[in-house]
Amino acid sequence: MPTVVPARGGLEYGARLALLFVLTLSFVVILADQDLPRRDAEELIADLRAGRVTTVVYDRDWPAYGTLTWSRGPLSWTQAAHRQPDDVWDHRTGELVRPALERRQGAFLARVRAAADPSVEIVPGGPSWFRVGSPAYARWWPPFAPVAVAAEVLVWMMMLTRRDHRFAGRRAWFWILLAGGSPLYALLEPYPLWRRPYEALPAPARLGGPAAFALAVTAMLALTMLGTPA
Repeated sequence: MPTVVPARGGLEYGARLALLFVLTLSFVVILADQDLPRRDAEELIADLRAGRVTTVVYDRDWPAYGTLTWSRGPLSWTQAAHRQPDDVWDHRTGELVRPALERRQGAFLARVRAAADPSVEIVPGGPSWFRVGSPAYARWWPPFAPVAVAAEVLVWMMMLTRRDHRFAGRRAWFWILLAGGSPLYALLEPYPLWRRPYEALPAPARLGGPAAFALAVTAMLALTMLGTPA
């Protein structure tokens, strides 16, 4: 029997479209940049000399730990394979030897700057505890990070507080959101965006928790396989 789905209490149609756009873009950015190809750091110098690099990002404590990455474009990043020098750690105390680290990093960055075109950005990465959201956001466009995180938090709040879910119960949506299904929530709840808010809609068979868990695990395995380099 058809049921009327009220728009009252939900986001307006335009706001939901904007939310869906942000969440979908976030998903695409993370998927395209989740497993960076690893190459020797020396290959960065060759890429710079060939004019194939637009941005270089190095962590403050690289090469002791952290990462060195470089890009040919917003969604085309490479990460240096980790080769930890022996002299940057005091093996008796397990502490970082800052002078040795700064000497090694400074020497390498001097080579990078010498090989780089003036248009290449060479920037330090922020500390890992200060990063907002996925590192892929900062590699693509740093101002996007707080917007994407706010959209994700908003969807979780909607899922936890809303009582008029149609397509799945709260427990089912919990598993779906864990698997990256936030765009689906913005698209489908409390009514699908391709239908009018007050249109009479047939009541669907709601997805239960066990079925949603199985779908979430399958989706995560599929995404992992898609992100694994051949």
